[in-house]
Amino acid sequence: MTRSTKPTAANGGGAREPAGATPAPRARPEGNGAGAPSPLRDGLHAVAAIWFGEIHGRVRRLREGDAAVGQAAPDLIHDLRIYVRRLCALSDLLPRPADRQPLRRALRREVAWAMQPLSRARDWDVFMADVLPRLCEAAPDIDREVSLRRAGARSDVAHAEMYASLRNGRFDGMVRLLRERSDEMHAALAERKPKALYRAMRRRLERWDAALRGRLEAEGQGARREHQTRIEIKRLRYASEALLQLCPSRRLERYAKGLADLQAALGGTQDLRTAARLAPDTCVSLATGKLARQGLDDACRHLRRQAQAEARKAGRRFLRAPWLRGAGKPGPYPHRARPTQTPDS
Repeated sequence: MTRSTKPTAANGGGAREPAGATPAPRARPEGNGAGAPSPLRDGLHAVAAIWFGEIHGRVRRLREGDAAVGQAAPDLIHDLRIYVRRLCALSDLLPRPADRQPLRRALRREVAWAMQPLSRARDWDVFMADVLPRLCEAAPDIDREVSLRRAGARSDVAHAEMYASLRNGRFDGMVRLLRERSDEMHAALAERKPKALYRAMRRRLERWDAALRGRLEAEGQGARREHQTRIEIKRLRYASEALLQLCPSRRLERYAKGLADLQAALGGTQDLRTAARLAPDTCVSLATGKLARQGLDDACRHLRRQAQAEARKAGRRFLRAPWLRGAGKPGPYPHRARPTQTPDS
């Protein structure tokens, strides 16, 4: 059960003034009002705290090891990666003074390091559960049973490396940086008035949106450029969803949904690029008993062309619907902070 982000009285709101009593004058915030109670600020801090709690819980669970986690490992890995990205997107969205920039750079560097073994393990999870069965259907010569065994052995190696990284002291340092950033947000948010804070976040979202549209409109999406585009989509989506929890707006909700659809479409092409890298050492031919080559390459190219066509359609739909403009104004009572449903990455 999550707590409301609406500030409560110190006595819990249970005390009542006697009938006919003259209300005490309302205290005025000192200075420019930046430190006054604000549902927007308190809500953003609550969202950050909830997301860090999701990260901490999944790290603790995964550290129990493969034998204890068992079949839950793929979902735990998936969720951990997403909640780290969510908290980093919120961190990037919120304003930060120049003297705090070194912490942001350190956080980005350590998150990038920590995500590598998690991403490799996730690549094998997706390959075995989704992509390899599709390759077997597209190329009937592939020996499904033998190929799954070979893929499983390589997946075990990737997961062992991931579990080792989770026990590394550097990973502990990354988690501490996330906690520090989560705790720091409350003080950083108090430095601005709610309206100024909201306008700053909206301006940043609009800059990210403009940069993303420029990428989508540019011709030619090579593997590296496509990967960077997907990273920008994730950051923009997760930041929009954080703001949506506090400033309800149908237009912003449609915008976040459009980003999710675009992310999923590009994810399909990314999965098949990864398959083209993993499959040659795992897929075995029924006819020869050796590693499949030509038929496998043809199947990968065919499936990737289909995925790229869907990604182009999703990009055109997104460009035709500029949902962010005019979306969401800060209301007096934001939504109750709650963990967001875990999406596909």
